[in-house]
This record gives sequence, structure tokens and C-alpha cells, in this order.
Amino acid sequence: MSSWAQTLSRLDAFSKVDSTHQARTSSGGFLSVVVLLVMAFMVTSELRDFLQYQQTHEFAVDADVQQELQVNFAMTVAMPCPLMRVDVLDASGNRQNLDDGITMQAVSRRRAFTKLSGRHSAGLNGVADMHVHDIFAEAGRLRRVPGVREKGLAKPSSLASIGDLDDAACRIEGSVMVNKVAGLFHITAHGHAYGGAYVPSRMMNFTHHIDELSFGPLYPSLDNPLDNTLHVSDDHVSAFRYFISIVPTTYIDASARHLSTNQYAVNEYYKPHSDLSDLGGKPPGIFLEYSFESVAVTVREHRGSIVAFAVRLCAAISGLFVTVGIAHSLFACFANAVSGRRARVSQGILDSKHATTVHMPATVVER
Repeated sequence: MSSWAQTLSRLDAFSKVDSTHQARTSSGGFLSVVVLLVMAFMVTSELRDFLQYQQTHEFAVDADVQQELQVNFAMTVAMPCPLMRVDVLDASGNRQNLDDGITMQAVSRRRAFTKLSGRHSAGLNGVADMHVHDIFAEAGRLRRVPGVREKGLAKPSSLASIGDLDDAACRIEGSVMVNKVAGLFHITAHGHAYGGAYVPSRMMNFTHHIDELSFGPLYPSLDNPLDNTLHVSDDHVSAFRYFISIVPTTYIDASARHLSTNQYAVNEYYKPHSDLSDLGGKPPGIFLEYSFESVAVTVREHRGSIVAFAVRLCAAISGLFVTVGIAHSLFACFANAVSGRRARVSQGILDSKHATTVHMPATVVER
């Protein structure tokens, strides 16, 4: 062996034990099986944690100076289209009548709500349980163009084809730009709150199914709290009120792609009225009162570092070996101590019960 090899061997921190001095025991074999099983479990757990996405939420003051915001909506109301009007009134005093800027299609109430009744949610929907990469996948699907029916909805008809006004309903759909201030999006009957021909209370029915209600760019595959929900009126004269708090939200996935949208929380209030006088000056209808929170949320998705994963895995495996080795050594020392004491007690040469007398022959020394 060369001198440099001898020098390296003297620096060896991992000294080897000669195989002739190694002893294999049943307890060691049992612990080896246990170590392998625990090691497999730890490697699987670490690998699962590494492959899972992690999400962090960052909160900051909304610095967006955007003046307008897009509102997307699609709903079916159990009233004929000519009896209703759609308006937006915001805190700045600006009022928009949307009858000419949206799609209002006559449908059969019986056919529409028969199909829709099996699609409504038991509660409010949301994307809180979705991962960021799932949100990007859903947002990447084909966007629905306003005025185009969703798959599974009733086919639009004309009032003439419906024939009976009692069976007439209206599908309202569109996307409109509103000022980015608190506002009120509402659907009312003509002659109530605004001018126009007066609609008798017996002809009003504000039972409705909301297919889509979102703020910002239209991503129809993403579920919002009010999407796909059915709301039934128990009286002709009634009011549905939704108090909506909008939070600007930006999603950033592991590939650093950005998706800007708006989440919202909603509280629903419904009260039937037996007569118009019970409304206290407020008209019957569907009212969505929205406001904007001053806090913006950034949801960032990422995976752990491969270096950190390797360090954790090595630390876990080495720690397992060291811990089991120490435990085995302590157990062996304890077992040897117990067995040694028993041997001294049962077979000790100074034990009086087993002591023997040794007779030595006499030695004669001749002078």
C-alpha cells in the first residue's frame, strides 16, 4: 500500500469490524426487520409530502387603481322577460339600465326548473378546497361567451311557443362593466321602483336559479359561492337580498403563472311578503349588494426543495439507525447484566451449597 493510501486509511472515520468478530443474533434480525419497515414508512411519508403542493397566503392593501370591473352573471327567473328590468346603481350615483346590453331569453318555466332542480347545490359553493394548479386548470377551459347556453340548460323559446304566461320564465345572461365602487345589481318588475307599466303582484315570481355570478375576467369553469344555486320564493311579493364582499385575489402557481380574479363572500337574506305594504317602501325583486374590501390576497403555490427533501430523508434514516442501535446496545447490556447476575447466584464457586473440599496429598520432604 502506498504512503498516501496509508495516510488516508489512518484518517478513516468509518472504521470496519472484521467479519470474524461479528455476531448475528435473533434480536438483531428482529430489529433489522422493524428498521426496514419503519424506514419504508418514513421514505413514503417524506416523498408524499415533497410531491404535494404547499400554499401560502399573503395579504396586502389593494393598490389597484382600476376604475371599472366586469360583472358576469347568468340566471333563470320564473317570470316572463317583458315583465322584468335589470339595473345597476352604484355609490357614485351612476345608474345603468342593462335591458339592452344583456341577453334575456324566454324559456319554459316547467322545463327549465325541472332540469335545474337536480343541479342546484345543497349549500354555497367555493374554491377554498381547490389547489392553485386545479384553479389554473379550470380557468384554462373554454370560456363561455355571453348569450350561449350552458350545457344541460333548457333550450330558449319564444313567448309564442310557450303559449302560457304562467309557464313563462326568463334566462338573463351577460357581462357588464361597472364602476369599482359599492353598488347594487338588481332585477325588479316594471312599475316597482322605476317607471313603466305596472306589474300586478299576482304575476310576480322571483324564484331563480343562479348559474354564474363572478367579478372580473370570466372563468365559467370556476365555482363561485352563488354558482349553480336554486332559490325558491314562497310568495308572489318577495325580495331576495345578497350582501357580497369582494376580495381581489391573485393566484400564482409553481410555474410562476399569474391568475388575477376576485373572490367573494356572501350573506343571503330572504323575506316573503303577503302584500306590497310589507316592503316598507322597498320593491320586490332580486338584489345583489356588492362592496370591495381594501385588502388584496395573493395565494402562492410551491413545492419543497429537492435539497431539503434529501436532507430530511438522510436525517430521518440516519437518526433511525442511531436510535435503534443505541436501544439495541442498552437492551443487550441489560440482558447481559441480568444473565450474569443469575449465573453468579446459581453457579458461583463461593456458594456454600455447592462448595467442595479439595484434599491435597501430603508431600514428604526428605532431608
